[in-house]
Amino acid sequence: LQMVLHDKAWLTDMRTAAAGAVAAKHLAPSNVKCIGIVGTGVQARMQLELLRDVVDCRRCLAWGRDAGKVQAMIADLGGSEAMKGWDLEITAADDIGELASACNLIVTTTSAREALILADHVQSGAHITAMGSDDHGKQELDAALLGKADIVVADSISQCVDHGECFHAVKSNAISEESIVELGNVIKNTGLGRSSDEQITVADLTGVAIQDIQIAKMVNQSLNRGA
Repeated sequence: LQMVLHDKAWLTDMRTAAAGAVAAKHLAPSNVKCIGIVGTGVQARMQLELLRDVVDCRRCLAWGRDAGKVQAMIADLGGSEAMKGWDLEITAADDIGELASACNLIVTTTSAREALILADHVQSGAHITAMGSDDHGKQELDAALLGKADIVVADSISQCVDHGECFHAVKSNAISEESIVELGNVIKNTGLGRSSDEQITVADLTGVAIQDIQIAKMVNQSLNRGA
Protein backbone atom coordinates (compact mmCIF):
# COMPACT_ATOMS: atom_id res chain seq x y z
CA LEU A 1 0.00 0.00 0.00
CA GLN A 2 1.54 3.30 -1.13
CA MET A 3 -1.12 5.78 -0.05
CA VAL A 4 -4.72 6.28 1.01
CA LEU A 5 -6.69 9.02 -0.78
CA HIS A 6 -9.17 10.71 1.53
CA ASP A 7 -10.72 12.77 -1.27
CA LYS A 8 -14.40 12.16 -0.39
CA ALA A 9 -15.09 11.03 -3.99
CA TRP A 10 -13.78 14.30 -5.49
CA LEU A 11 -11.39 12.43 -7.80
CA THR A 12 -14.20 10.21 -9.07
CA ASP A 13 -16.37 13.28 -9.66
CA MET A 14 -13.52 14.99 -11.49
CA ARG A 15 -12.71 12.04 -13.75
CA THR A 16 -16.43 11.67 -14.56
CA ALA A 17 -16.68 15.33 -15.52
CA ALA A 18 -13.45 15.06 -17.52
CA ALA A 19 -14.89 12.11 -19.45
CA GLY A 20 -17.89 14.24 -20.36
CA ALA A 21 -15.61 17.01 -21.59
CA VAL A 22 -13.64 14.52 -23.71
CA ALA A 23 -16.85 13.22 -25.26
CA ALA A 24 -17.95 16.77 -26.08
CA LYS A 25 -14.54 17.61 -27.54
CA HIS A 26 -14.77 14.75 -30.02
CA LEU A 27 -18.52 14.65 -30.71
CA ALA A 28 -20.12 18.07 -30.19
CA PRO A 29 -20.95 20.19 -33.25
CA SER A 30 -18.42 22.87 -34.17
CA ASN A 31 -20.86 25.66 -33.32
CA VAL A 32 -22.46 25.07 -29.92
CA LYS A 33 -25.28 27.59 -29.67
CA CYS A 34 -26.62 26.56 -26.28
CA ILE A 35 -25.51 24.05 -23.64
CA GLY A 36 -28.21 22.12 -21.82
CA ILE A 37 -27.53 20.77 -18.32
CA VAL A 38 -30.07 18.28 -16.97
CA GLY A 39 -29.76 17.74 -13.23
CA THR A 40 -28.77 19.84 -10.23
CA GLY A 41 -26.15 17.84 -8.34
CA VAL A 42 -22.38 18.03 -8.08
CA GLN A 43 -21.88 16.35 -11.45
CA ALA A 44 -24.16 18.81 -13.22
CA ARG A 45 -22.01 21.68 -11.95
CA MET A 46 -18.70 20.01 -12.75
CA GLN A 47 -19.77 18.93 -16.22
CA LEU A 48 -20.49 22.54 -17.12
CA GLU A 49 -17.31 23.85 -15.53
CA LEU A 50 -15.14 21.47 -17.53
CA LEU A 51 -16.88 22.29 -20.80
CA ARG A 52 -15.37 25.77 -20.58
CA ASP A 53 -12.12 24.75 -22.29
CA VAL A 54 -13.85 22.49 -24.82
CA VAL A 55 -16.62 24.56 -26.43
CA ASP A 56 -17.08 28.22 -27.31
CA CYS A 57 -20.59 29.02 -26.11
CA ARG A 58 -22.29 31.93 -24.34
CA ARG A 59 -25.67 30.46 -23.39
CA CYS A 60 -26.78 27.63 -21.13
CA LEU A 61 -30.16 26.26 -20.07
CA ALA A 62 -30.49 24.22 -16.88
CA TRP A 63 -33.36 21.97 -15.84
CA GLY A 64 -34.16 19.83 -12.82
CA ARG A 65 -37.26 18.46 -11.17
CA ASP A 66 -36.85 20.89 -8.25
CA ALA A 67 -36.95 24.51 -9.47
CA GLY A 68 -35.39 25.70 -6.22
CA LYS A 69 -32.38 23.45 -6.70
CA VAL A 70 -31.99 24.70 -10.27
CA GLN A 71 -31.83 28.30 -9.05
CA ALA A 72 -29.39 27.34 -6.27
CA MET A 73 -27.13 25.64 -8.82
CA ILE A 74 -27.21 28.67 -11.10
CA ALA A 75 -26.28 30.90 -8.16
CA ASP A 76 -23.44 28.55 -7.14
CA LEU A 77 -22.07 28.47 -10.66
CA GLY A 78 -22.19 32.26 -10.81
CA GLY A 79 -19.79 32.40 -7.88
CA SER A 80 -17.65 29.45 -8.94
CA GLU A 81 -13.94 30.10 -9.35
CA ALA A 82 -13.93 27.75 -12.36
CA MET A 83 -16.54 29.90 -14.13
CA LYS A 84 -14.82 33.25 -13.65
CA GLY A 85 -14.10 34.98 -16.95
CA TRP A 86 -16.53 32.79 -18.90
CA ASP A 87 -19.20 35.06 -20.28
CA LEU A 88 -21.90 32.39 -20.07
CA GLU A 89 -25.53 33.24 -19.42
CA ILE A 90 -27.18 30.45 -17.44
CA THR A 91 -30.98 30.41 -17.16
CA ALA A 92 -33.55 27.89 -16.00
CA ALA A 93 -35.59 26.08 -18.62
CA ASP A 94 -39.32 25.90 -18.00
CA ASP A 95 -39.40 22.24 -18.97
CA ILE A 96 -37.17 19.49 -20.32
CA GLY A 97 -38.68 19.73 -23.79
CA GLU A 98 -37.70 23.40 -24.06
CA LEU A 99 -34.12 22.58 -23.09
CA ALA A 100 -33.82 19.64 -25.47
CA SER A 101 -35.19 21.56 -28.45
CA ALA A 102 -33.09 24.69 -27.81
CA CYS A 103 -29.69 23.13 -27.03
CA ASN A 104 -27.30 21.39 -29.38
CA LEU A 105 -24.99 20.15 -26.60
CA ILE A 106 -26.86 18.43 -23.78
CA VAL A 107 -25.46 16.69 -20.70
CA THR A 108 -27.75 14.57 -18.52
CA THR A 109 -26.60 13.92 -14.95
CA THR A 110 -29.61 12.50 -13.12
CA SER A 111 -30.63 9.27 -11.42
CA ALA A 112 -33.81 9.02 -13.51
CA ARG A 113 -35.39 5.62 -13.99
CA GLU A 114 -37.40 6.53 -17.07
CA ALA A 115 -36.60 8.57 -20.16
CA LEU A 116 -36.42 12.33 -19.70
CA ILE A 117 -35.37 13.36 -23.22
CA LEU A 118 -37.45 12.04 -26.09
CA ALA A 119 -36.34 11.53 -29.68
CA ASP A 120 -38.76 14.15 -31.01
CA HIS A 121 -37.34 16.80 -28.65
CA VAL A 122 -33.82 16.79 -30.06
CA GLN A 123 -32.77 19.05 -32.91
CA SER A 124 -30.68 18.05 -35.90
CA GLY A 125 -26.96 18.34 -35.16
CA ALA A 126 -27.27 17.93 -31.40
CA HIS A 127 -24.88 15.99 -29.20
CA ILE A 128 -26.07 14.37 -25.97
CA THR A 129 -23.79 13.02 -23.26
CA ALA A 130 -25.69 10.80 -20.82
CA MET A 131 -23.90 10.34 -17.50
CA GLY A 132 -26.61 9.14 -15.15
CA SER A 133 -27.36 5.57 -16.22
CA ASP A 134 -24.56 3.91 -14.31
CA ASP A 135 -26.60 1.10 -12.78
CA HIS A 136 -29.40 -1.30 -13.62
CA GLY A 137 -32.84 0.31 -13.90
CA LYS A 138 -31.64 3.83 -14.66
CA GLN A 139 -32.56 5.63 -17.88
CA GLU A 140 -32.38 9.26 -19.04
CA LEU A 141 -32.80 8.98 -22.82
CA ASP A 142 -35.62 7.58 -24.91
CA ALA A 143 -34.39 4.41 -26.59
CA ALA A 144 -35.75 5.81 -29.85
CA LEU A 145 -33.36 8.75 -29.48
CA LEU A 146 -30.39 6.40 -29.75
CA GLY A 147 -32.09 4.84 -32.76
CA LYS A 148 -32.43 8.28 -34.32
CA ALA A 149 -28.78 9.17 -33.67
CA ASP A 150 -26.24 8.92 -36.47
CA ILE A 151 -23.51 7.83 -34.05
CA VAL A 152 -23.82 6.15 -30.64
CA VAL A 153 -20.64 6.07 -28.57
CA ALA A 154 -20.01 4.18 -25.32
CA ASP A 155 -17.14 4.45 -22.85
CA SER A 156 -17.37 0.66 -22.51
CA ILE A 157 -19.65 -1.25 -24.87
CA SER A 158 -19.90 -4.24 -22.54
CA GLN A 159 -20.93 -2.04 -19.62
CA CYS A 160 -23.29 0.19 -21.56
CA VAL A 161 -25.25 -2.68 -23.10
CA ASP A 162 -25.53 -4.18 -19.61
CA HIS A 163 -26.73 -1.16 -17.63
CA GLY A 164 -26.39 2.09 -19.63
CA GLU A 165 -28.59 3.90 -22.11
CA CYS A 166 -27.49 1.36 -24.70
CA PHE A 167 -29.12 -1.41 -22.66
CA HIS A 168 -32.60 0.01 -23.29
CA ALA A 169 -31.88 0.79 -26.94
CA VAL A 170 -30.48 -2.66 -27.72
CA LYS A 171 -33.24 -4.40 -25.77
CA SER A 172 -35.92 -2.56 -27.78
CA ASN A 173 -34.06 -3.16 -31.07
CA ALA A 174 -33.64 0.58 -31.60
CA ILE A 175 -29.93 -0.09 -32.23
CA SER A 176 -27.67 -3.11 -32.50
CA GLU A 177 -24.71 -3.70 -30.22
CA GLU A 178 -22.51 -3.93 -33.31
CA SER A 179 -23.35 -0.34 -34.29
CA ILE A 180 -21.97 1.14 -31.05
CA VAL A 181 -18.51 2.73 -31.16
CA GLU A 182 -16.23 2.93 -28.13
CA LEU A 183 -15.06 6.40 -27.14
CA GLY A 184 -11.42 5.33 -27.05
CA ASN A 185 -11.62 4.34 -30.71
CA VAL A 186 -13.18 7.70 -31.62
CA ILE A 187 -10.30 9.46 -29.88
CA LYS A 188 -7.76 7.37 -31.78
CA ASN A 189 -9.59 7.60 -35.10
CA THR A 190 -11.57 10.81 -35.58
CA GLY A 191 -13.10 9.35 -38.73
CA LEU A 192 -15.33 7.25 -36.48
CA GLY A 193 -16.84 10.35 -34.89
CA ARG A 194 -18.91 13.28 -36.08
CA SER A 195 -18.41 14.19 -39.72
CA SER A 196 -20.98 17.00 -40.08
CA ASP A 197 -22.88 19.50 -37.95
CA GLU A 198 -26.18 17.95 -39.03
CA GLN A 199 -25.54 14.62 -37.35
CA ILE A 200 -27.05 13.64 -34.02
CA THR A 201 -24.56 11.98 -31.68
CA VAL A 202 -25.02 10.29 -28.31
CA ALA A 203 -22.34 9.35 -25.78
CA ASP A 204 -23.35 6.80 -23.15
CA LEU A 205 -20.87 7.05 -20.26
CA THR A 206 -21.18 4.56 -17.42
CA GLY A 207 -17.72 5.16 -15.93
CA VAL A 208 -14.83 2.72 -16.17
CA ALA A 209 -12.43 1.67 -13.43
CA ILE A 210 -9.32 2.51 -15.44
CA GLN A 211 -10.24 6.20 -15.14
CA ASP A 212 -10.09 5.94 -11.34
CA ILE A 213 -6.77 4.11 -11.55
CA GLN A 214 -5.24 6.70 -13.86
CA ILE A 215 -6.34 9.74 -11.87
CA ALA A 216 -5.04 8.12 -8.67
CA LYS A 217 -1.71 7.50 -10.41
CA MET A 218 -1.55 11.16 -11.45
CA VAL A 219 -2.11 12.30 -7.86
CA ASN A 220 0.51 9.86 -6.59
CA GLN A 221 3.06 11.03 -9.15
CA SER A 222 2.33 14.67 -8.36
CA LEU A 223 2.79 14.11 -4.62
CA ASN A 224 6.04 12.19 -5.20
CA ARG A 225 7.41 15.00 -7.34
CA GLY A 226 6.58 17.50 -4.62
CA ALA A 227 8.08 15.39 -1.82
